Amino acid sequence: MEDIKLNFEQKPGLLTPLLKAVFTRRKGFNAQVGLPNIQASWLGAKADLNVLKEYQTTLGLPEGQNLPILYPHVVAGAMHMNMLTHSSFPFGLLGTVHLRNRITQHKAINSNDVMDIYSELGQHRLMEKGLEFDFRTKVKIKNEVVWDEVSTYFLAGKFGKPEPSSEALNVNFFELPTLEQATQVAKWFVPKDRGKKYAKISEDYNPIHMSSLLAKLFGLKRDIAHGFGVLAQAIDQAGLDAGEGKTQVDVIFKGPVFLESDVLLNQVSDQTNKEAAGRFDIFCGKNPKPSICGSLIKL
Repeated sequence: MEDIKLNFEQKPGLLTPLLKAVFTRRKGFNAQVGLPNIQASWLGAKADLNVLKEYQTTLGLPEGQNLPILYPHVVAGAMHMNMLTHSSFPFGLLGTVHLRNRITQHKAINSNDVMDIYSELGQHRLMEKGLEFDFRTKVKIKNEVVWDEVSTYFLAGKFGKPEPSSEALNVNFFELPTLEQATQVAKWFVPKDRGKKYAKISEDYNPIHMSSLLAKLFGLKRDIAHGFGVLAQAIDQAGLDAGEGKTQVDVIFKGPVFLESDVLLNQVSDQTNKEAAGRFDIFCGKNPKPSICGSLIKL
C-alpha cells in the first residue's frame, strides 16, 4: 500500500486536481492492494471571511462570531479534492456516493482562528453491492483538537467477496430511522442556480450539481443540490444551535434533493427529550421517503 503525504502552507489550488479528475487514467480498485495511505495537512489555515459571508447569504444563515458547525468541512474542501484526485487514488469520484457523516465540535471555532487541518483516508470495506471507505478530518487550534469528522463514501460494483471482519471496521456506522411521530416545521425552495453558487463556495464542482444534462448521465432526473448545503439550512430551520461546547452532528444521505424543488423539514415535537429534539428528516418535494436524516445533540 502506497504512502502519500501532502503538505500545504496555503490554500490548496484546484486547477491541478480538477485536471487530474478529468484526464488521469485510474487503475481501478484492487481488493488485494487496498486504498493508498493518503494523508494531508494544511497548517495555518484561516476561513476566508468573504467566502463565509457568501455561504451565510446563499443559505440564509445568521452571521455570528463563530464558524457554523459544518463550515470546517467547507474550508477543507480543496484539500480533500487534492487527496481524492491524487494519481494514486484508484478510481474517479464520479459515481461515488456520499453516505454518512459524523461531525464532532469539541469547542466553537472563531471565524478569525488560525487552524491546522489534517485529513487521511481511513478504513475501507467490501460490501455485497460495492465498496465503502472512510475519510477523516481533524481541526486543531494550538495543538488541541477542536473539530473532527468521519465521512463515509460508497462506490457500487463488484470488488471481491465481503469478509466478516469488514463489518467490524465500520467505525462510522450508525442508523437514523425515519421519524414516525414528527411534524413539518419548515419548508423552503432550492433555486435553480444553487448548485453553481454552492460549488463556488465549497469548491465541489461535481457535474451532478452543475448541469441537468450531466446529472442525467449518472441516472438522476436532473441536477441536485449539495447535501451539506441543504443540511446547513435544515439545522438552522430546525432551530438547532451548536453553541460553544461539545456538539455532535450525525447525517445519513439517503436520496437527492433536486434543484428547483421544495424542501420539507420534519422534526419531533417532544422538546423535553434532548436526543429526540435534535432529530430531523429532510424531504424533497412530494417524495414520501426522506432524502436526508440528521441529528444534532449537545454532548
